Amino acid sequence: MKRIQSLLIVASALLAACSDALPEVSTEPSSVAFPKGMLWGAATAGFQVEKGLANTDWGIFAGLPGTIQKSGKPDDGPDALAHIDEDVAAMTGAGFNAYRLSIELARIYPDRKSFDDDAPSAEGLAAYDALFASLNKAKVAPMVTLHHFVWPSYMSDPTKKKEPQGWERDDATQVFTEWCTRMGKRYGDRADLWVTINEPNVEASVGYLAGKFAPGVVDVERMATVMRNQVEAHARCFDALHAADTTDVDNDGKPALVGIAQHQRVYEPADPTNEEDVVAAEHSRYAWNLWIMNGIVRGEVDDDFDGTPEKTDPMRVGRADFFGLNYYGVSRVAAASLRVKYLGSVPLQQNLPTERPKADNGWDIYPRGFATVLDEAAGYGLPIYITENGIADETDVNRSRFVAEHLFELGKAQTRGADVRGYLHWSLMDNFEWAAGFCPRFGLYRVDYTDPLRARTPTKAVSLLKDVAASNALDKATIDALPAYTSQPFPCASF
Repeated sequence: MKRIQSLLIVASALLAACSDALPEVSTEPSSVAFPKGMLWGAATAGFQVEKGLANTDWGIFAGLPGTIQKSGKPDDGPDALAHIDEDVAAMTGAGFNAYRLSIELARIYPDRKSFDDDAPSAEGLAAYDALFASLNKAKVAPMVTLHHFVWPSYMSDPTKKKEPQGWERDDATQVFTEWCTRMGKRYGDRADLWVTINEPNVEASVGYLAGKFAPGVVDVERMATVMRNQVEAHARCFDALHAADTTDVDNDGKPALVGIAQHQRVYEPADPTNEEDVVAAEHSRYAWNLWIMNGIVRGEVDDDFDGTPEKTDPMRVGRADFFGLNYYGVSRVAAASLRVKYLGSVPLQQNLPTERPKADNGWDIYPRGFATVLDEAAGYGLPIYITENGIADETDVNRSRFVAEHLFELGKAQTRGADVRGYLHWSLMDNFEWAAGFCPRFGLYRVDYTDPLRARTPTKAVSLLKDVAASNALDKATIDALPAYTSQPFPCASF
């Protein structure tokens, strides 16, 4: 049985790894069409675009020596809460009808006592109330993320790394579930789409194994604990939101829709002819792309990450109304590289030895990989929202082609049966890109950080997205007319 399973893994990995093995029509279509009611928009995260969140693990982490590229300070960012109407006007001007945002726990409950007493900050609530009001007036649907990498400092403190932090804590699931309940009750009449946790796989691996995100821990056992607890916390938050938010915003007879935002990558073997590399790549794909979704959709409990679940937890089955998909590119896996418990060979994603053009941060530009992960996501039988997709492009030479080529792959995936209902570009504006600081510019709108008013300027991709959103269609000729990619035009490390 083990041998059969191994052979099946090798076969499926070979198909996934070879870019020419994707199912598609015999000829490239001249155009793609998107369904009526498609959501078009952009995404941000509170800590990355707001200010005044020093009372968080990331607020502390960013102040530690050597943690942030060029010592960038989060409060020097776009200050979004001071520009609400301006940013919402930019969305409507771009033809957007949706916006992904996060509500920051530390802004609503700045200390543990305020959380325990359910005494939210009036100022914090007023800030988000104003944002929701502006979105509602503009008829822009909010997609609300309840945890986007950041914990209040009373839940996670990077200066105390030896103590349990964030998702490791015994009370983390209870605190998060209560947070979900309160936000569902308060904003359920204004939001119909909810993301519980953003990129749980990234927060766990980069924050608790690589040590490059808050809280800066390097411990594979703690990382595994975080991932297990995130699955449980998501399931409890899913139930809490459905119990708290029964408002039928869309008059379609359905309550809130709840999902998770998964960071999905293509994992290719360093040598596709080497069986060990193929198996290593498939294990990476399982650990990073499938493990969490299997847990919240099928209820699988696979604590040792070996691909054979120990049991099924009925309290986790069916805990996703949609698949939130974040896609940025490809990782390469070699069996002989550094290996860690549970995860196997460590994938590489920056400055890969390929002929593909590179973004500013050294990631391969790989639109065809979008097809791979879309087909993979479609296998769960859920509606799909693209919750993030974007490129670091300081000089605005690659973004338009990047967006167009990815949207074309999205349209083709829909013809193959992927139920994609929205595309939210990362990011609405330039922002604080975690450990990479302000160097990578992902914004559809460029932010002038030298201007005290933080002026925003549209990039070329804004008009392209506006045209697509207006027509719900994209021609191949539009892509062909765009300039070819410039590889890494403004070198800038990621993290």
